[in-house]
Amino acid sequence: MHRFFASPDRCSASVFTLCESEARHASQVLRLEPGDRVEILDGQGTLIEAEILSSGRKFVEVQVIQRQIQPRPRPGVVLLQSLLKSKALDTLLEKSVELGVEQLVLLDTERCVARVPASEVDRKRTMWTQTLIEAAKQSRNAWLPELLGPISLADALARPAPPDTTRLWVASLEPGVPPLGQALKSLSRSTVDRRLAIAIGPEGDFSPGELNQFRAFGAQPVSLGPLILRAETAAIAAAAILGDYSRSLAPMAPLASLDHTERRLSLT
Repeated sequence: MHRFFASPDRCSASVFTLCESEARHASQVLRLEPGDRVEILDGQGTLIEAEILSSGRKFVEVQVIQRQIQPRPRPGVVLLQSLLKSKALDTLLEKSVELGVEQLVLLDTERCVARVPASEVDRKRTMWTQTLIEAAKQSRNAWLPELLGPISLADALARPAPPDTTRLWVASLEPGVPPLGQALKSLSRSTVDRRLAIAIGPEGDFSPGELNQFRAFGAQPVSLGPLILRAETAAIAAAAILGDYSRSLAPMAPLASLDHTERRLSLT
């Protein structure tokens, strides 16, 4: 079944239209017609099975058959990633969705090769968000990661958060630090109420001053293995390890139907 994206405000009704770009893809590229079934996600946990009622070159109207909620994994995974060059960042954005990252914070750190001028931030964020959406459609992840930044490390660490809600590690090339998997084994079951966060530096790693900021914040340095990884590889590996640990604490619940009335109406 072909999959599309619609924002929560657009797809809240039982009958709604796809945005122009999604409608054009459905009608002009995929050649879908009235009566065809599609799946629509809203980026906030909702999966919708719908039937196309009518379509044109830039217009597709659908009727909801079934609306379900995809529970968000707990504890959630947060990735703080120093800015990467465009191709590497696109890869990371895609894999963050596929691996179920809850929040992705882009950091403007001292040794970043990539920089985003202030005049380009809005345009870049629009492009990054579209990459997240396409990855969500491909992976059937109904949740888009919350995308923050680019922001400085100081601003990221200063963001207000309830106490004891986040456990933070920082990937380090320093000798003698414990592997991330070993650090996870030392956690208690109460971790399920927290978010698991890890910070990944740029290709040249975080500067000594930045590592000191992490330590002052209470972050624990951890290793991702004996080999030197590219920054995007390190981030993907860390997200996979944390995601697997999260699922071991609280296996994902099955999809829950939200609206039985729409299903009965559309099938009669």
